Amino acid sequence: MRVHMVTHWMGHRNAKQPWPRLVRYLKEYLGWSASYKLDRQADVNYILTYSVAWQRDIDPWETWREWGGPLACRIGERPEYGLKARLWDQAVQASDLRLTEAAKYVHMLSEYGPTEQVELFPVERDLFIIAEPQPHSRPTIGVVGYCATGGRKGERLVKDLAHYPGPEHWRVKAAGGGWPVQTKEYHYRHLPRFYQSLDVHLCPTVSRDSPTSPYEALACGIPVVLPRGVDLLDELPSVHGIYRYTMGDFDAMYEALRQCIDELGTHDREALRAVTEHMTIKAFCKGHQDVFKKHFGRSDDTGVEHSTSTAEAA
Repeated sequence: MRVHMVTHWMGHRNAKQPWPRLVRYLKEYLGWSASYKLDRQADVNYILTYSVAWQRDIDPWETWREWGGPLACRIGERPEYGLKARLWDQAVQASDLRLTEAAKYVHMLSEYGPTEQVELFPVERDLFIIAEPQPHSRPTIGVVGYCATGGRKGERLVKDLAHYPGPEHWRVKAAGGGWPVQTKEYHYRHLPRFYQSLDVHLCPTVSRDSPTSPYEALACGIPVVLPRGVDLLDELPSVHGIYRYTMGDFDAMYEALRQCIDELGTHDREALRAVTEHMTIKAFCKGHQDVFKKHFGRSDDTGVEHSTSTAEAA
């Protein structure tokens, strides 16, 4: 079975965003192809994601429906308004298979037709590992990501935290770009060093889109402070070392950080890493392979399964 991904992200190595890595994993492990356009020779076209063509002047879903072949699409929460909301409406109606990573959306999307939950945002657990703790003169809090306009990453919360006139004398630093604190950009292969240098990882996002940094930090055995209201983060288990606060609420975030820092030295780093045990590249790819074979495979179709060595080593 030939599956083609329709996407902006062609699978570049060491990309700043996680999506290119996800495309590369599926290309290298399953032999799937990817481009910005529909492949009319493919058995299935996988639209990743429903808003992939939101900047086009034409109506992409109308064009894709005219193809007549099977369409699968990764779909999450419906935007409240605008062009993306219209594309979401078209996607749930036109797709032959809806894929979602959050359990809370499975029932809702099933009302439109076949829907499957798939693992997303795998962690390269051979790269993100536990290291010997680094001694600090003051507790070190770290944030990760690339900030653009709009403040969706929670930059305001980080700025307020860095200038909070409390007595704790915490240090706040960042990996990526655009943060209002000391920031350094890391090659993806070197990013684990940043997490391993932290006492606690803070996720200040005010968006419902799930960031990958909490999973990478957990794989390094680092305690995390997370907002409630992010679908995948809400599904993380209750483990000592995972602290939660109300999204966007500075006071609640501050208290969660204070509690985490007060309890430093009591966290089981291996237990934190174990939370990501199922979030592997192999599980991510095999989950997609099984779902596509279930819905679109033939009785004699065994699929394509490559070694994970190239994907996990890249």
